[in-house]
Amino acid sequence: MDEGSRNGGSQEMLTRVLFVCSRNAGRSQMAEGIARLLLPHCEVFSAGERPSEISPVAIRVMAERGIDISSQYSKGVGDIPPGEFDVLVILGRWENPDRLPRARRVIQEILPDPRDLSESRGEVEEGFRRVRDILWDRIGVWEKEGVFHVE
Repeated sequence: MDEGSRNGGSQEMLTRVLFVCSRNAGRSQMAEGIARLLLPHCEVFSAGERPSEISPVAIRVMAERGIDISSQYSKGVGDIPPGEFDVLVILGRWENPDRLPRARRVIQEILPDPRDLSESRGEVEEGFRRVRDILWDRIGVWEKEGVFHVE
């Protein structure tokens, strides 16, 4: 299916956006889900440097906001469609910057790994909620600022 077909039949190209973090288990997965909702003019992906498994806590806290990310899965950069991205958002430490895909615009917004914010289950969930809400706010602000409208 070509870009125009996925965009309601118009020939307008979708902005390609990639969110990355270390494991593609929490931050970038939540960002992908939020961006798919808030940025219908974008083709959104996420990946990790060392992919693992999507966090069930991330799935739960996103469901609290009405977003189902349960069908998403952890991916490495080699698992996403090749080519240059319009916007690359780096959400966590990336040890080998040479392995990042090319992008026209790069945003480095290092957020804490929500798993590291506390010990108990309730505190871990609260950490995921905090990161989810930060991502929601930042993606909304970036959209208002035109970050995802690359010509």
